[in-house]
Amino acid sequence: MANKYYATVLAKGKIVEEELLLLVNGVEVMCFAGYCPERIFEGQSYTVELDIDLPDADYAVATEIKTTLYEIVGDGFSCMLYGYMDGSIFQSFIEFNDQEIYFDYPELNDKFVKIEVDRINVAFLPS
Repeated sequence: MANKYYATVLAKGKIVEEELLLLVNGVEVMCFAGYCPERIFEGQSYTVELDIDLPDADYAVATEIKTTLYEIVGDGFSCMLYGYMDGSIFQSFIEFNDQEIYFDYPELNDKFVKIEVDRINVAFLPS
């Protein structure tokens, strides 16, 4: 089950309507709006759940500790996330509950890692 967070909508995509720039825990994040039961507005805050889509292979490596936890890659939704693996929890700018990472890379448990992400999905929860 995903954790709930408060996010402020900073911008909506001009071409792709599901593209949203959100401010979550002080980090600006480009997300794909997978579930949005009501109209959303720029500048408003909402309760959301976030999850990640991972590539098929070779997406996580141990790395040195960084203060930047989110890095955009290219023009789409791809990004690099940095944080600690704590069992099935990836602790970055939020906690991502993702057992896939843990089972694919058990050797990264208790390490600071860099994870390549295809996109971060956001689901807006009903108010």
